[in-house]
Amino acid sequence: MSYQIIQPVNQVRLTNVAVVRLNRHGKRFEVACYRNKILNYRQGIETDLSEVLQTDRVFTNVSKGQFAPSKDLVLAFDTSDQEQCCRFILDKGQIQVSDMERSATLENTAREVANMVATKCVHPISNRPYTTSQIRDAMKKSDFSVQPVSARSVKQQFLDCVKAIQVKGVLEIQRAKMELGLVLSNGSHWDYVYEDLIGEAKALVHNDNDNGNNKSNSGDDSVDKQRIEFFIDPSKFRAVDAIAKKYGAALEIMRQIVTQEGDVEVSVELERNTNAARQQEIQNMQSTTNAATATATGQSSYADDLDEISNNMGTMQMGIRNASRPYLDDSDDDNGQGDGNGNNNDDFHQPQMSTRKKNKRAAKKSKKAKRREKEESAARKDRKEAEQSRRDQRELRLGQQAETQGQNQEDQTETDICKRAGTAGVAETILITDSLRKSCNTCGGDFSPSEYRAHFRSDWHRYNMQLKLKGMAAIDEKEFQMFAEDFF
Repeated sequence: MSYQIIQPVNQVRLTNVAVVRLNRHGKRFEVACYRNKILNYRQGIETDLSEVLQTDRVFTNVSKGQFAPSKDLVLAFDTSDQEQCCRFILDKGQIQVSDMERSATLENTAREVANMVATKCVHPISNRPYTTSQIRDAMKKSDFSVQPVSARSVKQQFLDCVKAIQVKGVLEIQRAKMELGLVLSNGSHWDYVYEDLIGEAKALVHNDNDNGNNKSNSGDDSVDKQRIEFFIDPSKFRAVDAIAKKYGAALEIMRQIVTQEGDVEVSVELERNTNAARQQEIQNMQSTTNAATATATGQSSYADDLDEISNNMGTMQMGIRNASRPYLDDSDDDNGQGDGNGNNNDDFHQPQMSTRKKNKRAAKKSKKAKRREKEESAARKDRKEAEQSRRDQRELRLGQQAETQGQNQEDQTETDICKRAGTAGVAETILITDSLRKSCNTCGGDFSPSEYRAHFRSDWHRYNMQLKLKGMAAIDEKEFQMFAEDFF
């Protein structure tokens, strides 16, 4: 007699149930919770246990409905109170989720990280943000994998993602600058604050009040205030906060994310590319200067050359510094006429590279281009000559084969005439021999019985069989012979 467990067929089990499991003292304990309440409880948002648990009982197996014995609760938790045991399991247990839920959670986390990177990071030169799709592709190429939010927060994974992309070199990326302002109550500290901002915080001051202190608008004329506006990397915010507390200054956050907005102009992009090329040249010149200094110490003539190189480097650095300042005020006149108060702004316009050096560099590049073009043309000419020689040889072989075949046909014609002029018995023998000749279904041709058997073992027949399997047309024996000669 067979036994069968009868269960209600209309009962929906484990609907909207999340299981939190804890193994303790060799026993397994589980509680049944609502799916969207566990994280809220652990974050402190939800404190009512009845809103988190579907039942205030501790199970050994939720799916089978097996409750935990009281003696096991006392052994594991030193108490038989169901509520205290449930709280302990909720705090220390593991949430059991399905593969689809885990994949969906990780995908949402990856999307949040990519959106944060696209919002808070820019290109170092153009100062423009990347799109979310570009960031997702960069995350895949840099082998960056997201982790559950419970193990590592989204902001921490955002910082890890930026570092991974920078280390792998997938994208040229950096965190966007912050625009801050410091209001000093004591104007005598201005120099010290300025030095600390430049030295410790690596700040880029773009609107400093060098003409004197501004009076406060609060009505107290005895208190002087001075405002400094600057850009910093977000990682230096704590250093700036420490400087503000040190000198009793008020710190203002003007913009958390500074990016370049508006349409892209070709002239601006060309200028930025030129600046990047100049900076690379400066780095190369610096490395050359260091190597030359180490190898040519004590040579006065070479020292003069090094001095000239260093002067040129200083001039180029000043030009790049002024050309790459994207945060200067736009109040200056483009024609260098002044700031409207009669002051000349020629300090911002450094001398550019001399025309002689530009022409020399252009001539050097043109020589390299001409030499490269000459080498490529010579290589193309050699390839054409080799191809023409191969074609001529092939035509010559074809002509020789045609002459040989024509001679063979003439000899065969004479032989046939002689045979036809023979006796009737000989003619009958010829007719019988012709009737016994066979042709191949794949290759065609006309073969005697002995040639017919040998044909199936020939390379020509095997090659045609391979062509037939690939769905291609067969070739005759002449083409196969030419192909074999070219191949071998």
